[in-house]
Amino acid sequence: MRRRGFDTGASQRRQTWRWHCQSGGVVNYKTFSTRLIVALLYGPLVLFLNWKGGYFLFALVLIVSTVSYWEYFRLAKKKGADAQLVSGELLTAALIVALYCKSAALLQVILAGAICIFFIELYRKKSSPILNVAATLFGSLFFSLLFGTFLLIRDLPFVNGLADDEAGQWLIMLILATWVCDSAAYIVGSYFGRHKLMPRISPNKSVEGSVAGFLFAILAAYICHQWFIDELSPLDSMAIGAIAGSFGQYGDLFESMFKRDADVKDTSKLLPEHGGMMDRFDSLTISAPIMYLYLVHFVF
Repeated sequence: MRRRGFDTGASQRRQTWRWHCQSGGVVNYKTFSTRLIVALLYGPLVLFLNWKGGYFLFALVLIVSTVSYWEYFRLAKKKGADAQLVSGELLTAALIVALYCKSAALLQVILAGAICIFFIELYRKKSSPILNVAATLFGSLFFSLLFGTFLLIRDLPFVNGLADDEAGQWLIMLILATWVCDSAAYIVGSYFGRHKLMPRISPNKSVEGSVAGFLFAILAAYICHQWFIDELSPLDSMAIGAIAGSFGQYGDLFESMFKRDADVKDTSKLLPEHGGMMDRFDSLTISAPIMYLYLVHFVF
């Protein structure tokens, strides 16, 4: 029989375990399960749209870019930048359309959009116009051009005389490698993470998790090559996996830097336990352009 005031240690162990779970020491299975369910719902759709290309991929890139700009607009507002929402969204959409149509007028669109934004700011009568214009132009160019590289990658077969679905397979490999990297880094870091990767930016990320994510991304890309990638060599496929596992993590850190500066946990509540569009696609903002440059300069 337990006497009053006598602690057998069980209660203390339970409290320690509860604190360990809440502090990120182990996987939060409830959160992880919700993340997994949401990923299983939208993941196949994202992969399908990338594989199909054409209007399907255009619609995906347009939605991701414009929603991301809206989330970025909200972050910028928290830092005192009153960016232009409507004109910024229109410029973002116009740049995506120009990339999709392979228009030679892309630079003209950028210049015309920038001029319009200056004129609009002149008549808005808002404080900090320099900050407002800079935030608007940066957001529009950042999301449209970086996410727009998906369209450029998808067009590479036409330029190089390959089958139409080849680039769709490459994008699927990049996305799968990125998702595997995120999951491996989260799980391994939760259980075995001891050394902080960049505590100033993202305190919960560990070196152990980062290394695991990098290695598993390469493995995932190699498995994709064995299953369905024909035109790329095993080395090129593993290189793309390395891009997803390294630059993808930098994309995540860049977005974490923005969120920490704005003092928010998620960019929005669009996807349960995933946050917003920026939270879900942040890794691809850097890895997709690097993959495009790799394919152009080292493969073709």
